[in-house]
Formats: sequence, C-alpha cells, structure tokens
Amino acid sequence: MINLSNGITFEEYLEKSKLDYGDIQLITYNSTTLSSGTKESLRDLTSIVNVAVFSEGYCPDCIVTLPFIKRMAQENKKINVYCFPKSGYENFLEEYTGATRIPTIITFDSEMNPKGAYVEFPKELFEKMIPLKIEEKKILVNDYRLGKYNSIIEQELLDIIL
Repeated sequence: MINLSNGITFEEYLEKSKLDYGDIQLITYNSTTLSSGTKESLRDLTSIVNVAVFSEGYCPDCIVTLPFIKRMAQENKKINVYCFPKSGYENFLEEYTGATRIPTIITFDSEMNPKGAYVEFPKELFEKMIPLKIEEKKILVNDYRLGKYNSIIEQELLDIIL
C-alpha cells in the first residue's frame, strides 16, 4: 500500500519540475481545459477519491496528461491529488498495474481501495498502436503529445475517478 502523505501537491510538483525542465508543464496546464460534460459529471461526485500520480518532469506523456487530473480536482474538492516520482515506487507500480511506466495514475476510494489506473497512454490509443509499424506509432504518439487525443485522455481519467 502507498502512503499518500509521502506525496507532494501538484503545485509542488510544478515547482520541482520547473527547476529542471522549465515552464513546459505549467504552460500545458494553463492551456488545458475540461469539457462541459466532464465538469458536469464531476459535480455529481460525492465521495472522496484519492489520486496517486506517478510522474517525472522530463516525460512528454506526463506533461500532456497531468493537467487533466489537476483540472478535475479543481472542479470537485473531493478529488485529492498526490504526486510521486517513479523512482523508488517501481515495485508498487508493478504490483498495482503490472508496469513501471509514466505517467501512471491510480485512483483509490476514501478507504484506499483501488478504483482504476491509467498507465502511460489511454487504453484506446494503446490499442490503436498494437497493429502499427514503428513509424506509424511514432506519428500517433506525436499527435497524442500535440493534443490530438485530449478528449480520450480526459474521458479515461474521468472513468477511473468516477
């Protein structure tokens, strides 16, 4: 089990990331918005959801994904976000998700029962990658990092929160 009190806030994560990698995470966060449907769904959440986010400031996939979690937490104060580095948590990640990739986002209910997990890419996008050749995968990942699949990210994160 993970001790959430060892995590840092999203704001602390941004500051730490900024020291080594500049403002790219903050710039992406500032340009990330939630759909009205997601906002409406989040308003209906009445129970606490704890979100453990495993991320590193250098990771382009983390830069794309993390702002959605923070925006969701802003919409509903029942969502508590705790950020962790990947380093030192590899065994935990392997145990809970079967992988040690980032970003990994694991949601828990108020009693720390796991609700869901998001690992590296949205499942829908990962499934699209399976039959592709290497060059096609690179194009898909680049499109993902440029925001083409933000709606898929948003929906999958909403699903593991609700």
